[in-house]
Amino acid sequence: GGGGGASVRRRAVAEVGQGTGASAGLPDMGIDIFPDMEKQDDQAEEPEESPDPSIVMQVMGELVIVRNGQGLGASVKPGATVRFIGGASGVLLVWKEGIGAIQITEGSVSAGEEVQATTEWLTTSASSMLRGRILDCTGSPLDGRGVPPVPAETRMTFAEFKGMSERTNQYRALFTGVLAVDFCVPVGRGQTMLFQGTNRKNDKKLLWPDLMAIKAGPDAPGGPTVCVCVCDNMEEAECMREELQKRGCWENCTIFVPSTPSIGSAVMAMNAAVAFAEQFNDDDGEGTVLLDLEPMHKLWNLIAEIAGEERRAKGVMANPADEAWTEMEGTVLRESIAERRKMWFALISRATNTKGAGSVSLLGWLWEQKGGLEHRKQKALQLKIEQINKIPRIADAVKEKMVEKVKAEAAAEGIVVGDDAQALAEPDLEAPGVPNWEIEELKSITDGHILLLPPSEESTWSWKLDPYNSLPRLGTDALHPALCSVGAHKIRLKMLQGRDRANMLHTTLGSENTIDAQRLELTFAELVLEQPAGQPLDVEEQVSRLALISDPDCEPLRRPGGCSAATLAEVCDRLLASEAGQRVKADIAATTEVSEEARELLAQEIESWNGA
Repeated sequence: GGGGGASVRRRAVAEVGQGTGASAGLPDMGIDIFPDMEKQDDQAEEPEESPDPSIVMQVMGELVIVRNGQGLGASVKPGATVRFIGGASGVLLVWKEGIGAIQITEGSVSAGEEVQATTEWLTTSASSMLRGRILDCTGSPLDGRGVPPVPAETRMTFAEFKGMSERTNQYRALFTGVLAVDFCVPVGRGQTMLFQGTNRKNDKKLLWPDLMAIKAGPDAPGGPTVCVCVCDNMEEAECMREELQKRGCWENCTIFVPSTPSIGSAVMAMNAAVAFAEQFNDDDGEGTVLLDLEPMHKLWNLIAEIAGEERRAKGVMANPADEAWTEMEGTVLRESIAERRKMWFALISRATNTKGAGSVSLLGWLWEQKGGLEHRKQKALQLKIEQINKIPRIADAVKEKMVEKVKAEAAAEGIVVGDDAQALAEPDLEAPGVPNWEIEELKSITDGHILLLPPSEESTWSWKLDPYNSLPRLGTDALHPALCSVGAHKIRLKMLQGRDRANMLHTTLGSENTIDAQRLELTFAELVLEQPAGQPLDVEEQVSRLALISDPDCEPLRRPGGCSAATLAEVCDRLLASEAGQRVKADIAATTEVSEEARELLAQEIESWNGA
């Protein structure tokens, strides 16, 4: 239970926040959240500490690569501040195989310098008074306005995640206003949800403001709320602020901006945003954090490459399994993922639904590298052909027919497979975006994932959800009570069944008496999967749309040319204006649910249009 629950359930063990001491009265923050579990083998084998001093190996702009040793051992945790012998200072970000990455915060560094950990931590100021502000990773304003007169709390930026005993599995809905999300892949307060977008620039500019406008929702604990995001730079932050001001929600939002363009600075800003939201959790409130996770991908791959060079220099060869491909439920993945998983785990598991307090919800975003999808599809289809050829005791002619079917499937996707096919190159790790195998890895440790598709009209950006390949890990607990009361969860299941039925039997009308007596017309249901950016729907509008698509005989949608988003919006307004619609609004205002009587009135109102 609690945020990051999927990762906790996978028995991954991570210790974060523990360092050489405490900063300005902050306690030493080390904890093993699984005292009753055996340590994993790969965690027990920590790098041996060198008897030599810790020294700088490389300086890459503001990012410094160090080798562990006396003064800065591999047991020092991310977030610790360090001092270089030349007078500069920095913050430790990550370790891999005794190689560490440090972001310089002051001064300059040269290769060969010794480095030592201090007894202090990077900290972030956080308070309700800092809502409506643009901040750096320390919580200091960047927007030209003064510091609030009331002192803010100081929190560890790279804090540890909460243990299982501190979490509750009594979830509340995080209501986004995006209908396809709210009923197909609902997010619970305190969860980490991974969004896989289609266009980084457009998604952040046009979709993120919808999520930054999220309100506390039903059954909120009553404390202050905040929506936090990390922007790449001040220009992007100011554009976001302007949009949120237009929506009237800026005073409940905070934006963090990296102090420099360095990936290390971006990782510090990400952790600061989470630390800021954690203050609201502790104040019995709700914090929602939007993060572009790509800087963490870049940081890890940079240090992994350097660690690999160190191994090769010592004559230690990499495990061949590290480069092997395997298939997992139809997805081709790299086999070696455990080490990188620990780094992700330390951030992902800071989402929390806390006993006796509030919540922190993390909405992480990633975008696949260009060309990665095609490369991955070719790999998967080529693997399928290899598996067919290995099937024993069937005639070669049968195998050939099966292979030809796979080739036809590939050709329909614009991909060539077979013995003579030219392999599509895997995108370079330096290319923008994240490899699919790493996205798939993250899906396994988050609390669900939402796969977005390119909008139907690129000129008008929209939310377009793929419900068949998206996955929620909570059931009705994450649904708004009003949506649950009108059977939103049943509609989603009918859609999944209906898609299979449409593919196999070539009919879009669901079969009778599967989940309940009412059949689902799939073409109606799929109308709600796309929603224009900047047009969130309140829960009454969502209930109305679900009622309309649930009736396979809905006359306005059945008539020629009527099965469209425009028609659905028009009849939704008509339904809400009716006596039934007014009753729905009254019920939700009074109880957050729709009564059985109101549901019957809705059905009768829609039925009255049929044949009219």
